[in-house]
Amino acid sequence: MNLREYAKRIIATTSDDWTILTCWGFGSGPSYLESSSVAMNGQGDFSNIEIESHGMRASLKSDLSVWIAWGYPSNPEFREPWANQFPDSQASSHILDFFYNDVLVFRDIYVDVDGGRCYLPLPERELYPETREIRRYTVARDKYTFFKIFDSFERMSDFERYFKEAKFDLVDASWIV
Repeated sequence: MNLREYAKRIIATTSDDWTILTCWGFGSGPSYLESSSVAMNGQGDFSNIEIESHGMRASLKSDLSVWIAWGYPSNPEFREPWANQFPDSQASSHILDFFYNDVLVFRDIYVDVDGGRCYLPLPERELYPETREIRRYTVARDKYTFFKIFDSFERMSDFERYFKEAKFDLVDASWIV
């Protein structure tokens, strides 16, 4: 399988095609995708150990070699006008990792908006060449299709409304390939 075939396979799914595994909270167990760091104080003495990990995983029921993991923090205080305009202005960005046969094959960023009510894809910025100001935010159509599925993994999704309110423009462009 190549990356283009991988993309086609995941974009053609529905949320029912995935097995969702929660990897945080009581009784759930780890994701086994952790990153740790040791902090030292100013005198060179041990201060703290920090562990970050994906909190969720999903595997494709029809092909268990295809799976994703998400939740690893990217920016806990994400600030963009489109992301902070919702009733709860808190937004954060996180990493979404795509795997095939336990190999990381692609990585993307999503933004958790409205205090955790929706996962929106991180859009591309299209700039005015003269001023370098943002002309519009765009999202590849395939990326939109997958994120609509992805947002429904953990909740009753209102993805289309949030996407529309963010004022993203859909474009025919490559996402994964």
